[in-house]
Amino acid sequence: MKNDNIDTSWKGAFKAGGFSLIAAGVVLFLFFVALLILQTSPTLTPEMILDNPLPSVSLYTLAVFGELLLMPGGLGLYVALKHVKKGTMLMGTALWLVAVVSFLVSRTQVIALQSLSGSYQAANSQAMQAAYLVSAEHAIGLSNTFSNIALLLLGIASIIIGSVMLKGFFSKGVGYLVVISGTLTLLGALGILFEPMTILVLFGLTLGAVWQIIVGVKLYKMG
Repeated sequence: MKNDNIDTSWKGAFKAGGFSLIAAGVVLFLFFVALLILQTSPTLTPEMILDNPLPSVSLYTLAVFGELLLMPGGLGLYVALKHVKKGTMLMGTALWLVAVVSFLVSRTQVIALQSLSGSYQAANSQAMQAAYLVSAEHAIGLSNTFSNIALLLLGIASIIIGSVMLKGFFSKGVGYLVVISGTLTLLGALGILFEPMTILVLFGLTLGAVWQIIVGVKLYKMG
């Protein structure tokens, strides 16, 4: 990695951003492991979360923690790469941060359903249970909408940031990895290939976890 023109006054941001990216990548891997351990699916149904909210709420709480870490990570990338192409990095970082906010809105819609679960299970009529199911379905639909928006923005932001990395600051291999990860996430979120959509997103996010750890280590060393 070339260190020419790096603003050394931002060493604290490099360390914080690097550590956050490493932790975010690790949390994403833990999320996939938790899916297997809890034997649940990231695709929710109203019955699934109202009957037993613990697996889904635990997964989404873990996701919130990892996605919050992306905020200082994205800012760390900006200060590390702004001298390469400031305008492009500003746009990529802005999309990155909006994606994180969209993720958080999506997760809170599902986490909030935990309080509805007790009322659903205590309901003594099918009509009341049906009403709770409709409310849960609405919340899950809203969650899916914001999640899809977040994936779209994250994919575009990753492509933009990866293209700046290709200018020589990071190795070209890392830059291409970021671009490929973003492209797969974007295509999966758009549903261009329809049925394999989930697989594309999961593969793109897995590559995202890999590059976050690699780049995070380099940023942390710069600090």
